[in-house]
Amino acid sequence: MNALLDILTHDILPIFIGIGLGFAFGRRFKPDVQTLSRVAFFIFSPALVFTSLVKSDLAGDELMRIAAFTAVVTLSMGGLGWLASRWLRLDARAAAALMLVCMFVNSGNYGLGVIQRAFGDEALARAVIYFTVSSLLVYTLGVSVAAGGNGKSVRAALRHIFEVPPVYAFIAAFIVRALSIEMTQPPLEPILAGFEIIARAAIPVLLIVLGIQLARTSVTQQLRAVLAASGLRLLVAPVLAWGLAGLIGLTGAARQASIVEASMPAAVLNIILATEYGANPALVSGAVVVSTLLSPITLSIVISLLK
Repeated sequence: MNALLDILTHDILPIFIGIGLGFAFGRRFKPDVQTLSRVAFFIFSPALVFTSLVKSDLAGDELMRIAAFTAVVTLSMGGLGWLASRWLRLDARAAAALMLVCMFVNSGNYGLGVIQRAFGDEALARAVIYFTVSSLLVYTLGVSVAAGGNGKSVRAALRHIFEVPPVYAFIAAFIVRALSIEMTQPPLEPILAGFEIIARAAIPVLLIVLGIQLARTSVTQQLRAVLAASGLRLLVAPVLAWGLAGLIGLTGAARQASIVEASMPAAVLNIILATEYGANPALVSGAVVVSTLLSPITLSIVISLLK
């Protein structure tokens, strides 16, 4: 019990201070969260991805394993979400909402901060792989699920591939590493230093954005579906992730980062997708709020088992 309390206060509470400040700011001043979200997604997130990968000792084989883990756990949770929607006898829109909640997590806004606090920069470098691949899946597979999988949504999803900034940062870092370009020495060192300054601000900004987004989110009346979605996300996903990490061969920091990322609560971005494509945003909003509020308990257990 003392170990769990220590993790909760040392690794989780500092993250929720940032989220709480963002929540209070959002309630009081009602800022333009879309602009702030875009700044975080188009500037801060790519800088964090690029610097983390360039400075890490991540091997190509390990990178591919994390990417495969992210894809498999996302698809598996989507399948479980679909089965749950059949069991709950949900209509097509509610089923799409439940699948979104199960598949896509706050791997950036919330996950990166928790992982850095709990396991350090080595695990953070692995977590950005999950974040990057997950971002790509959100804007492709997520769009298709939210829109019901029709032909138009697939075309829209393919266009969104080119609108995911962390992917470009990932490609740039891959080229730097593949060509053995030394960015920690002159004349490229000032460029890396500039990106590092921005990257250091990424996690705080992402936490504030998450808090502001939650300030605009309300719990739905569809309590049965919300609880089912939250249970799948917080209880089933960590167990599934634990098993898949072993099957795929993840070890050390990669295993820690991947399992914790897969155990995160539902992403606020799901609300945007559900609203845009009419996939029962009320259900998604409720699941995001409930899973986020309950996540400190489940995450503390997951982190304690991984330490």
